Amino acid sequence: MTHEPGTHGRTTGDPIPSVPLTYGGRVRLAFRLALRLARSKALARSVALVFVAALLVMAMFVTLRTLSLSGEQVADDELGRFGAKVGYGSGVSLLPGDDTFVEDLRTRLRAAGATDAEVVLSATDVQLNTTPARNVTALETAWPARPYPERYELLSGRWPSRPGEVAVTEPRDVPAKAGETLTVLGDVRLEVVGTVDDRSADTANLLLGPGTWATLDPGLSQGFPVLAAQMDVVWSGERQEAVVDAFAGAARTWAEGRDDSEDTAALRQDARTAVTATLVTREQLSARPQKTWIEKTPAGYTVPSLLVPTAAVALVFGMNGRRFRRTTTSLVSVGVSRTTAAAAPALAALAWSLAAAVCGAVAGVAVGMGARLLISRLRERPGGPLDDLAAPALRLLAVVLVTGLIAGAALARTRQRETGRPPGADDSASRADRPSGGRARDARHLLAVAAWCATAVYATRVDSPAQAMVLTGIMIAAVLLTIPEVFAGLLRLLPEGGPRRRLVRRQLAADRARACAALGVLTVLLGASLGYVTLLDTLIRTVEKQSYPAVLPGQVLLAGYGSDTHPPSKALLRTADASGLDGLPRTEVRFLMAGDPDNPLMAGREGQYGSLLAANHPRDVERLTGRRLDPGQTSVLRDGGVLVWSHAADAPTAPDTRLRLAVRQGDKVLGRTAALPAAALDVDPAEWRTGSDGIMLRATATALDLPIQARGPVMITGVSDKKAHALQQAVIDAGMDAGAVLIHVEPDDPVPPAALLATAVGLVALALAAVLAATRSQTRILRRYLARLIAVGIPPRWARQVLLCQHAALIAVSTLLGLMIAVFPTVVLAARISGFVLSVPWWQLAVLAAAIYFAALLAAVLSAHRLRVTEARSA
Repeated sequence: MTHEPGTHGRTTGDPIPSVPLTYGGRVRLAFRLALRLARSKALARSVALVFVAALLVMAMFVTLRTLSLSGEQVADDELGRFGAKVGYGSGVSLLPGDDTFVEDLRTRLRAAGATDAEVVLSATDVQLNTTPARNVTALETAWPARPYPERYELLSGRWPSRPGEVAVTEPRDVPAKAGETLTVLGDVRLEVVGTVDDRSADTANLLLGPGTWATLDPGLSQGFPVLAAQMDVVWSGERQEAVVDAFAGAARTWAEGRDDSEDTAALRQDARTAVTATLVTREQLSARPQKTWIEKTPAGYTVPSLLVPTAAVALVFGMNGRRFRRTTTSLVSVGVSRTTAAAAPALAALAWSLAAAVCGAVAGVAVGMGARLLISRLRERPGGPLDDLAAPALRLLAVVLVTGLIAGAALARTRQRETGRPPGADDSASRADRPSGGRARDARHLLAVAAWCATAVYATRVDSPAQAMVLTGIMIAAVLLTIPEVFAGLLRLLPEGGPRRRLVRRQLAADRARACAALGVLTVLLGASLGYVTLLDTLIRTVEKQSYPAVLPGQVLLAGYGSDTHPPSKALLRTADASGLDGLPRTEVRFLMAGDPDNPLMAGREGQYGSLLAANHPRDVERLTGRRLDPGQTSVLRDGGVLVWSHAADAPTAPDTRLRLAVRQGDKVLGRTAALPAAALDVDPAEWRTGSDGIMLRATATALDLPIQARGPVMITGVSDKKAHALQQAVIDAGMDAGAVLIHVEPDDPVPPAALLATAVGLVALALAAVLAATRSQTRILRRYLARLIAVGIPPRWARQVLLCQHAALIAVSTLLGLMIAVFPTVVLAARISGFVLSVPWWQLAVLAAAIYFAALLAAVLSAHRLRVTEARSA
């Protein structure tokens, strides 16, 4: 047995073969060496990031699955203890006081043998006697029989069992206690007998006692024309054909003698087909679980679950690369083949990475279960099923295994030797000159070009937030493939003025594998977290922009019951006069439409589908829009032109703009006007103007022979909030639908879904934890190098500054790359989808970046504050 002079690191009992080993022998030797190398505490500490990544990936999976219901849970919500339902949406709608249909239906169900069937009535426009006016849903069935045991839980009192009784769900939304009286629909008084927790909703419903709907005054239809109830028949699911026939027969009888609406005509012609289309069974619902937030938010879980473990394992190999090369050189010097010598440390690192991933996955499930209990308690809803935990765990281990094997294979192909080379020398040139290194570099360049091309192509097809998240993942992959070039640019930009800066640059250049790995993992985490925060803020701001009040402050719109475009009833106008609003300015607004309400003639800008409004005078335009007109805008109106809302598509931007109007019916254009003068008018959005593009004078519309309403809604201006609320209350007291009186109410602030918030918090926590783990691990790797600097007389303060400057440089570059990854997909989304508001939350991103820098500083200081000359002596 021979060995080279100067060999170190070998004991007398080392198993060095004297003859060439077989393939099996080399494999056994590699595993024996890996087992010894795995005892290294430094290697064990370096996989902390893999543990953190696995923990948060699994915790996010459990948390996101909590927020999505299974098919069986959906069935429990919709069917309760029954197996099927039929009827809702068939076209049958019952007016208040109608009891003939339900009695006929029950008789037919008994004849069909469906003795367990229950009828559930549902009315969605039951108005509470509150201001601002508010509608809730009322449900009527035999509640004491507990038809929905998994959805409704009695909190106090008892279930309603007689006509006129009610139980209120979510009593914090509509304050009510057992024994009180709840007034709805003007003067309908219901006795509250209980309060109920609805585990599937946050807003109140009214659970009416059996027979309540039939006892309502039929005259309510005069004041509440849209008030009606639909119904479902729920039963065990057996004898489906007989139950469908029973409902169809009752529906056909109900439709006879009614008006010729589309629904009643369909029921008279073929009631069975209309009813069969509404049949829903438990099997159907169980086979269609809710789409999970994991599927709806790829950037929240799918992309990080693949990229984060990959980057973490790559960082482990990058941080230990120098140690692995020294170990490989030592083993080769005592006769071990280079492949076996390189495989041993790679196997040791892979084993520790897999162990860290397993431990992190178990810890992540535990953390996720805690989050699951907390979220379920806060949302007061059951959590989604967790019947497939093995799949994400196995995928996580597979990613770690494949990444480790690839990194190990790259290490086995190395030809670098540490002997004969000065410590800290830059080996980039020698690596680049090797054929294997050149081929790997060329392959990476091709993949990078393909990834950037894929980014460009996919950006042209983005049309949803989910696709923008996928674009984020593609872009992260493209950036990762160009990390070596980015790092080379960083080295060129780093100045060498002064000894400390020179040490920073040269140490980074000497250990570029570790630096690139750190840069890559930080870029992945920062890009994912910053990108998700940016996208979330864009979604919130978009919803905020699309949420606006019914009318502007100081305005009250009196309209019809069926639509804001219809004129108010005479009774409503009399009530408004009696409430003290008769002396305030009134403006009647006309929509440029006429004919069949279901398919009207409409006038609008050519090439656009928005409608136009008409007013009698420019002063009326000012009252309707809440804006003072400048002389140019007033001149456009008087000259027979049109003012276009500035936020409308293709609004005029130049002074002397002219446009043509088109008269259409549906998609068919029936005529066009000559070119008319036009100008833009900046207005605050209001719900009553939704769908309109602009306004013109009524005289102009008449002169152009455009379709126009004979009568329209009436706008009252200069109304105080107190008087507006008093008017709505007066309408409610008069037994009319207060929804026909639109008053100013500020919209609620948009609240993003809990899943989006949980994902954002998880990604930010992952980024911070990763920075801490990566920084501490890198510092431990560099302790030997820094100790040598101290041993030769460099002040410890300088060594720490060198360390912090390295971390600062890597985090700064990764932050810039992360911002690029964050902003680009959101810009694409805002540009591709009309109505999206690009919003980059700079202050949130600044706070996150500051937290990351503070975490890095804290980790570096804690890891480096004990550097001493004695470490150099023991190095």
